[in-house]
Amino acid sequence: MLVAAAVAVSGCSPQGGKRKPGGRHRSSQTTQAQPDPAGTSRPTAKPAPKPKNAAQFVAMARRAMGAEKGWTFALRGSESAVMRGQAPSTATYDATVHRTTAPEALQQTGTITTSKGERKSEAVYVVGGTGYVKEGAEGWKKGPLSDPGIANDIEDPVAELDAFAAYAKSAKVSRTGAAGDGVRLQVTASGWQLSAARDRPALKRALREVEPTLAQLREAGVTATDRQITLKSFTERWDLDAAHGYRLTSHRYVLTLLVPFQGGDITVSQEVRADNRGVFTGSVALPPGVK
Repeated sequence: MLVAAAVAVSGCSPQGGKRKPGGRHRSSQTTQAQPDPAGTSRPTAKPAPKPKNAAQFVAMARRAMGAEKGWTFALRGSESAVMRGQAPSTATYDATVHRTTAPEALQQTGTITTSKGERKSEAVYVVGGTGYVKEGAEGWKKGPLSDPGIANDIEDPVAELDAFAAYAKSAKVSRTGAAGDGVRLQVTASGWQLSAARDRPALKRALREVEPTLAQLREAGVTATDRQITLKSFTERWDLDAAHGYRLTSHRYVLTLLVPFQGGDITVSQEVRADNRGVFTGSVALPPGVK
């Protein structure tokens, strides 16, 4: 994804995320000691130790997600640019994502809606390590996942969970649910200059996705540099289901930047949420005629 919002002082354009998945998992179960033919007892297998820190929870979640053939996610995203004295410019994105783990592939179909009421369909595929994107009546564009023009349109919660492992040690762990059967991993940040925030692992993906909006602002006459733009706030949350091997139930992040302009600030905000809708047993293939 995401939709690079229609900027208040400019026009509008769409965009959105990427990455790669985790390995397979065989669940450990406690077994009773059984006598062998010689009459001796076999040792009882010990249950797997419970995770204690964020990195261990992420490792368990990656195993749980990799243990199934695929998953379905409901995706919701939004972007806005708000300047004092002007009507906010916004765009939203709703999609369904089917993500398979063996082979690794993704199908994402959704709709972009702007604050002007304009609607555009979007279809995104990742097959064989290559991304394919089609917006509205436009033709298909194709490229490597390293290309931001492709990566910004892809929302892959399984691959993003893998990327989270690199900075999970900075996450706060808390229990959720009335019975404490859920786990939340949360990362927050605020007060960074954009120039410094770009180097933070937790912020790289979100800032890459909001870059098209910043580019529109520059084209519209906003001259603020990266040293003048401030990260007002960033929150990323991963919710896991402890009853099912800590598999991912929801992923959400919210980013807000303050961009100085004419004695005030343009507030640029972005939010993405993916909710796990369960196991996907189908397959993902490119539409006929797409190569």
